[in-house]
Amino acid sequence: MTEVKTAKSNSVLSEVKTVKTICLLCTEKCGIEAHVEDGKIVKITGMPEHQSNVLCAKGYAIPELVHSKDRLTSPLKKVDGEFREISWDEAFSFVAEKLATIKQKFGPQALVTNLGTPFTSGSFINYVARRFCDLYGTPNFTTGASFCYLARTFAHNLTLGARALPHCSDSVHTKCAVLWGSNVVESHDPIPPRLLRAELKRGTKLIVIDPKATSLAKEADIHAQVRPGTDCALALGMLNVIISEGLYDKAFVEQWTIGFDKLAESVKAWPPEKVEAVTWVRAETVRDMARMYATSKPAHILQGISMDHSTNGIQASRAIAILTAITGNLDVPGGEVLSPKIKLANIRLEDKVVRDVPAVGADYPIYSKYLKEETVVPAITQMITGKPYPIKAMIIAGSNPAVTWPNQNKVRRGFANLELLVVIDLFMTETAKLADVVLPAASFFERAETKDYSGYGYNLAILANRIVPPIGNSMEDWQIWAGLGRKLGYAEYFPWKDTEELLEYMLKPTNLSLEQLRANPGGIYYAQREYKKYLKEGFATPSKKVEIFSELLKEHGYDPLPTYHEPAESPISRPDLVQKYPLILISGPRTVAYFHTQHRNLPSLRKIMPEPYLHIHPQVAKGLSISDDDLVTVESQRGSIKIKAKLNEDVHPKIVMMQHGWSEANCNFLTDDEARDPVSGYPGFRSVMCRVTKTK
Repeated sequence: MTEVKTAKSNSVLSEVKTVKTICLLCTEKCGIEAHVEDGKIVKITGMPEHQSNVLCAKGYAIPELVHSKDRLTSPLKKVDGEFREISWDEAFSFVAEKLATIKQKFGPQALVTNLGTPFTSGSFINYVARRFCDLYGTPNFTTGASFCYLARTFAHNLTLGARALPHCSDSVHTKCAVLWGSNVVESHDPIPPRLLRAELKRGTKLIVIDPKATSLAKEADIHAQVRPGTDCALALGMLNVIISEGLYDKAFVEQWTIGFDKLAESVKAWPPEKVEAVTWVRAETVRDMARMYATSKPAHILQGISMDHSTNGIQASRAIAILTAITGNLDVPGGEVLSPKIKLANIRLEDKVVRDVPAVGADYPIYSKYLKEETVVPAITQMITGKPYPIKAMIIAGSNPAVTWPNQNKVRRGFANLELLVVIDLFMTETAKLADVVLPAASFFERAETKDYSGYGYNLAILANRIVPPIGNSMEDWQIWAGLGRKLGYAEYFPWKDTEELLEYMLKPTNLSLEQLRANPGGIYYAQREYKKYLKEGFATPSKKVEIFSELLKEHGYDPLPTYHEPAESPISRPDLVQKYPLILISGPRTVAYFHTQHRNLPSLRKIMPEPYLHIHPQVAKGLSISDDDLVTVESQRGSIKIKAKLNEDVHPKIVMMQHGWSEANCNFLTDDEARDPVSGYPGFRSVMCRVTKTK
């Protein structure tokens, strides 16, 4: 922490503290300096020591978030339909008593917990919440991983033994960059737009695969406007060209892969002409992409969330991982690297978990195996049917399922069957409004936390310092879980007196200390970068090789080779619906202003994007008598919403697009929870058949 003196406008000297920390408003974890005056954050700037310090609008809005008048500052309990403030002791006592009764009546499995995006990817809060669930006995610990990012992570693990990612400092070597369903200008990715554009100036080739003509797609050498949900077919077509023309790394394939011969035979079924018929991408474009990617080395593929949000997503991600491996772009400078996660202390108590009942994610065993948790998607149905057992309590932290979960009409029916809903959050979200008890959490900037950057391709550990104390009577998340645990009689299992003691305990296996991390605000590398590590130790797969053919998938009855399956809801799989629902809705395209459902209450960000829109091609809009800003009704088999139209020539004429996260126009009243990827359980958020009409 650095302290400086500065003059106020009235010439009275005031002490201003500058705290070096990281921004946690998205997963990029940029380095920031927070300037604090009289206990308030007054300004945010980039941290010079941090390699990612060019901030976005969200980073500059941190003071608005922390000091928002909308912050929850005391526990709330719903009494006769209205919330009233209560003490923390009363809140813990009420929740603990209800949980004890539910456990006695229905068993511990009747509790499902769901932690949102901030707590996935190794947060120590995740570990404490896991310990709480273990002690209570429920196997039903779930997170935002049920819907975001981690599907492609374990698809890569199945194939390569780890997640393959481009590294920003390696981009100077890259000769070809592929953005596959990733809009880095609006989203948060390992290669930020400024570095990608620097690559292009050096002559790097750019391929963009996206149904929308994004700003970078317009600059690309090749832009493929793929039909939503058909990415696996496109990847198989590229593999067909690369293998048939001998453009792969033969030495690597021979020594380091399992199942290449089977793959070579299977992709013969995907010549570019067939790919064109399925994906809308011209056959010649398929050939051009395959040749450019395979011959411009090193190359990297930056894969976005689009494949996750597909009922064929695991197979698509596996095919993309195989493209990386067989072309010689795996674990090389300028290609994609394999970065180990930092190993924190394991505080699980798995022997206490009830195992004589199936977890909510029992139908997705590979998801559970790789992520060490359950997918929450089947719980939507289980809350309604009570089969195979009733779900009667939920604790939701930093998650907003009343906006983000698919098939919202069904979600609301399920929540109505709960006997206890507890929400831990900063604001009165749509989900918090449905709760029996709302517990006010401290923000990222009111607590310390350790983070690593393995999800961005490098082995950096860093300390996020606390900037200001918790606002009002709010409390750090881990302390909330520990407080509930103590009320339930588990005090001996939550011995840490403060955050610092807990973090030191979690760091023990790393050989790093809080003192070291504090002394190095830009972070410490916990492992040296090493390319082609497989030459020493092989890959972290059962065979120690790249598993093109997966015996594990075969054992579980899944396709062992990447195999294309038509989206569960599409003009081809459901021709009976085409006349009624002629358009394909993509829900969830990103914007720099917001992160999922967050930040819409912050004035500076709301100015960037004041309201939600349905983006529709002008040609299509004209045929429907729709003009800019007209109110339209969007309908699917699940429901309908009203939203303003925005005419946009960048959108494919057969597609409409809208963001998720808006309570005013919640796209998840249209999406489906039951049609899922058979391996990951992910719903097809980005391939929903719909119709659009002008609202009268």
